[in-house]
Amino acid sequence: MTNRPETLQRIREAFEPLPIRLQSMFGEQAIYCDDRIFGFVCDDTLLLKLVPEASELTEHLPRGEAYPGSKPYGVVDDDALGDTDWLHEVAQTIAATQPHKPLKPKQPRTRL
Repeated sequence: MTNRPETLQRIREAFEPLPIRLQSMFGEQAIYCDDRIFGFVCDDTLLLKLVPEASELTEHLPRGEAYPGSKPYGVVDDDALGDTDWLHEVAQTIAATQPHKPLKPKQPRTRL
């Protein structure tokens, strides 16, 4: 199932002015802060990665799956999405624990 554009816009706005980027991935959206993935938007729901460094920030969140059988994620409801101070802190904390997405080397063009 794809995410509604209005949901993605609401999530983008909640993270302003952080350097947030949404990218299509497996029919859903991955969400990045400082080019580090910290969660997903699946079925119009923001899911946060659960990492030990952010456990105090995410312990109150219900748990959910990105897809059947996936590892658990923290489910961000509308109330939590409205708490921008918490949202910014948790995004930056989780993102800081994640590796940067490696850049793919450019392939040289071959002429046929």
